Amino acid sequence: MKSAVQKSSIPESKIFVVRDLTEKHFDPEWHAHQEYQIFLVLKGTGTRFIGNTVKSFSKGDLTFLGPNIPHLWRSDECYFEKHSNRETHGIVIYFKENFLGNLLQKEEMSQVNALFSKARKGLEFYGKTGKEISRLMSELASHHGIDSLVQLLRILDILAHTREYNQLHNENYIYKLKEAETSRINIVYNYAARYFKRRITLEEVANLLNMTPTSFSRYFTMKTSKSFSNFLIELRIKHACKLLSEQEQKNIAQICYECGFNTLSNFNRQFRDYMKMTPKEYRKEFMTL
Repeated sequence: MKSAVQKSSIPESKIFVVRDLTEKHFDPEWHAHQEYQIFLVLKGTGTRFIGNTVKSFSKGDLTFLGPNIPHLWRSDECYFEKHSNRETHGIVIYFKENFLGNLLQKEEMSQVNALFSKARKGLEFYGKTGKEISRLMSELASHHGIDSLVQLLRILDILAHTREYNQLHNENYIYKLKEAETSRINIVYNYAARYFKRRITLEEVANLLNMTPTSFSRYFTMKTSKSFSNFLIELRIKHACKLLSEQEQKNIAQICYECGFNTLSNFNRQFRDYMKMTPKEYRKEFMTL
């Protein structure tokens, strides 16, 4: 069975690759590759799946992933319903761990080396750091030769020294799936992302993979390190965070039912368990930023 890890996207003649992405979906399938990846969203909204984490994305979303971390950025269906001619837009930088050769082991590069170690668990950046990196990455396409490498090193240096980041995983995420299993997870992720606003039973999602509910439950937990019910709750909570921060005109009860929760009390309890604060506190904190 083939590995689902994609082959290198960097030609032997290049140190690193910068790509400008303009597509309906950034990643059509959940996948992984051997390169490090810095990814910036310039336009579009949706849900990103990185390893076993789930979070909404929008303009300015900035992540740095180490090798072999599976990922998928899935655009919101409503984004295209409201803007039929819209596409997502992003910039991605790919490079291998040894792209600097032995230089990475030198004293001057110790903090960048530490950054690479952190990236193996996945990183997301925010605040002034995110804005500065957004500017530098947008300029990178216009640089050539040595200037482009200097620009990349400047980006890495800023990321290595900032404290404006969150670690995505507590432990290194180990990618174990084969190609057929990746296809299965894609089916589940896309189904959940499309229908999470309504009730999804274990039976119906198990039927997607021609499994019994018990077998599917065991399979999903083994491959993602979380139960399907917890994954679905997390997907709904992250969407609620997006609505709480972006749609102030909607009250908490409206957001509760729009995200697929049946009762306000259950929504408040689940939100507090995942976010360590109530929806009201989250909205208040976000509005003061």
